[in-house]
Amino acid sequence: MELRRIKLKQELRAAREELLNINFTTTAGTITYSNASRPYGLVLEWLDKWNATFNRYAAFSGELSLNYNVEREMRGYHQETDVEIFNEMRPTFVGFIDRALSNLDQTHAVKPVLEDYIKRVQDTKLAEMLKEFNAAKAIAPNLAAIGFRTILSLIIQEKAKRVNPTSNAATCTDLAPGSMLSRARNENILSPDEQRLVDSFEATHRGIYDLVTHRPTVLIDKSEVDTMVDLLNKLLPSIIN
Repeated sequence: MELRRIKLKQELRAAREELLNINFTTTAGTITYSNASRPYGLVLEWLDKWNATFNRYAAFSGELSLNYNVEREMRGYHQETDVEIFNEMRPTFVGFIDRALSNLDQTHAVKPVLEDYIKRVQDTKLAEMLKEFNAAKAIAPNLAAIGFRTILSLIIQEKAKRVNPTSNAATCTDLAPGSMLSRARNENILSPDEQRLVDSFEATHRGIYDLVTHRPTVLIDKSEVDTMVDLLNKLLPSIIN
């Protein structure tokens, strides 16, 4: 079910973007629907293209198909040629997709960063960012992923203060994650087990938070935050005990 949910979210986001990119005056379309106006036909073509996705969402959620909701809004406008009418209706269509995306988000419960750990973190900035990460991870996973970069660097720095207070990792003022991970590795800040965890995460998941931070079109799924939470819960004990 988790893979189905992730795939549906990806497809619904793509459908949403295509809907917003329709220009009811200039977008080319076959408009093969009998007696349909150009803007009405363009919406129907969009619905046809994403029909399978919308039906899969209906089956997954138990809700009415998005096709039905959109077509219901357009009843009586079969021959309407005023493009502004359809520009006015478009936000309603987008709203149907946004509600579906929100519903899909609610089907996955993100693991928590253990509260007992956060309460014992001494560094004020790290403690505050962990609280905000915990609050955001389920409702704003992309913002949580961006914040995770700084959180990971702060944890490494706190560990460095304990292991080697004069090291570069302990004293640096640049929290860029790539540089901090290199310092941790070069200065043996982490234990062998911790380093293996970080290396494994970096090899398989670092792209998650790097891409959402730097690439214009990349978004992450809420389930991806679980991997970040797992790593935090394994690293935090070493800076609070």
